[in-house]
Amino acid sequence: MLAFYNKNFIDSEHGRSVRILSEFLASKAIIEDNKIDKTIVIYGSARIDPQNKYYQATRDLAFKLGEWTKSQPEKYAICTGGGPGIMEAGNKGAKEAGAPSLGFCIELPFEQSTNPYVDKNLEIEFHYFFLRKFWFLSKSAAMITFPGGFGTLDELFEALTMLQNRKTQNVPLVLFGTEFWNSLINWQMLVGEGMISKEDMDFIKFSDDVDEAFEYVKNKLEN
Repeated sequence: MLAFYNKNFIDSEHGRSVRILSEFLASKAIIEDNKIDKTIVIYGSARIDPQNKYYQATRDLAFKLGEWTKSQPEKYAICTGGGPGIMEAGNKGAKEAGAPSLGFCIELPFEQSTNPYVDKNLEIEFHYFFLRKFWFLSKSAAMITFPGGFGTLDELFEALTMLQNRKTQNVPLVLFGTEFWNSLINWQMLVGEGMISKEDMDFIKFSDDVDEAFEYVKNKLEN
């Protein structure tokens, strides 16, 4: 049997590098086959239900961004982690706007199931978190982070670290929910202690208003 048809080999420790490369290349193929040039990435909790104020704000913002992207020469997709909660709201807003709705789903023991608003041709499932985070950043033209837990924080700080160290292009990054983010993280203490520089805070735009966040991202991308 040829090695690449040998499931015992592919599933083994020896086959891990093949699995990693396959996951990378399969994701690349889907993005390129659908001619996606750029993404607007929305992060946030899987545990927020549709009655939560952040769910509706996400849906409204994704809708406005999706409408705007249709007038652009590049093909944008609204991109989330493909799951419930904030992710569902983002994909729902994109779908309602008629914009490409991309889901970078992840294989998890709980919580994660693909929401019904991800376009079937743009549903990508990952096993490896680091590959998922690579693709979140690789095509991103903007990132909007709503309140969330460990996963959201992991994605946010990955993005901030890459921006700080110029390992990714300088893109607008919005933290939506000012009270939440300022209660969770003492940003000024980090600056005061010299752990980050004052200029590092320039990467972040805090907002509590859908229209304000939309105008900020739109203006940054148009200029």
